[in-house]
Amino acid sequence: MAEIAIIGSGPAGLMAAWRAVELGHEVKVFESAPTVGGMSGSFEIAGLRVDFGSHRLHPSTPPHLLNRISSLLGDDLQTRERNGRIRLYDRWVSFPLRTTNMIRHLPLSFSFNSGLDILQRPFTKRSDLTFDDEVTNRLGKTVASEFYGPYAEKLWGIPANQLDGEQARRRVSASSPLAIIKRLIRSSTPTGRTFLYPKRGYGQIVEAIANAVTDSGGEIHTNSPVTHIHAESESIQIVAGGNSLTARHVWSTAPLTKVTDIVDPKPPQAVMAAASSLRVRGMVLAYLVLDQDRYTEYDAHYLPSKETNIARLSEPKNYRDGTDPEGVTVLCAEIPCWCDDDVWNSSDQQIGELVMADLVKLGLPSARHVETKTRRLPSVYPVFERATMEDRETLLEWGQTLGNLIPFGRQGFLVPDNLHHTLGMGWDLAESIGAETDLNFGRWKDSVERFKQNIVED
Repeated sequence: MAEIAIIGSGPAGLMAAWRAVELGHEVKVFESAPTVGGMSGSFEIAGLRVDFGSHRLHPSTPPHLLNRISSLLGDDLQTRERNGRIRLYDRWVSFPLRTTNMIRHLPLSFSFNSGLDILQRPFTKRSDLTFDDEVTNRLGKTVASEFYGPYAEKLWGIPANQLDGEQARRRVSASSPLAIIKRLIRSSTPTGRTFLYPKRGYGQIVEAIANAVTDSGGEIHTNSPVTHIHAESESIQIVAGGNSLTARHVWSTAPLTKVTDIVDPKPPQAVMAAASSLRVRGMVLAYLVLDQDRYTEYDAHYLPSKETNIARLSEPKNYRDGTDPEGVTVLCAEIPCWCDDDVWNSSDQQIGELVMADLVKLGLPSARHVETKTRRLPSVYPVFERATMEDRETLLEWGQTLGNLIPFGRQGFLVPDNLHHTLGMGWDLAESIGAETDLNFGRWKDSVERFKQNIVED
């Protein structure tokens, strides 16, 4: 048995805690927020459970993890058919994309130019130095310039030709036009566009795992930010919530850029400089309470164009069959931004007016808007800037040299991964120690290399 302190109660931290407790370890989780879950949590607005944006559990979740979640949630984990749409060329197209719907709604010039790109692709292939190059190589110039380029700038705040190709490799799952065709065929059937979602909101997943941790003997301490880490060869001392604790292992899902500020001994100057150079894009989430039972039939609207501030608009009620109150619904508008810009510093009323103006601009139905609530997330989209890729690698390499202090999870690896990816990170980390006192670093290193192949699913 080993004493393990885990920093952060998001899905990675909670899954690591659950599995480690099962393996016989003494586990304590420390969370700075008053509730568990991080960005995978849920909370209540106007009597409805809402999430931190639009989230789904993908059917591609590895069976051993899906079985665990299913055992906790039972019938509350519902299989749903996706019913979203995306705005392209000022027209609405079903999303996930479907062949007949695309043909019916997109201009012929798009299909013609995309087909021409496919024919020219073997002769115009370029190096994959940038996001734009990578997408162009795979899918053609038309798709890159008309869709992925604008969406990339909207999410990450800089032009696609300033983003490294690694950003595309982690976020664009289609590897070729043929892969898109296969996906279109799959999405044309209901079984090819399903997802999993809990009856009481996405956060029900992490809440159930947290309950499993405590039921198994682990501890979870909320309102306990970790402010100092002192690492020695045999033990690590942390200060959490003002209290000091010593553990043999510390597993951290805190942003790796922030760990450099609280760890002792201090990192080399090159590592500190690398951490300060990396940027992460934040997000303002605007929750519009509407005095009506439903706004639209769609679960999510995807908005890649820069004509709107909103990148995605979702309606939580449409994600589940639950016990939501009648006569009221909530829209969640996701607005990417920098943490010091005008959007971030706007009032709730100003944010609500901005979103309502976007709805009018998009020609969406009139909304009986009652009030706006907001949440601000400072660390959502890690920006893979070409200018700082060496710094990013310097920081990540340092993170793998800290002995029994192990960074992991989205923030620990500076990646944009899905829930099933982060759950896998937590599981693999716990499995790397097994029932032993010391971590099997070779096994963990193999897992870390495998995580680099993760590709985000929309």
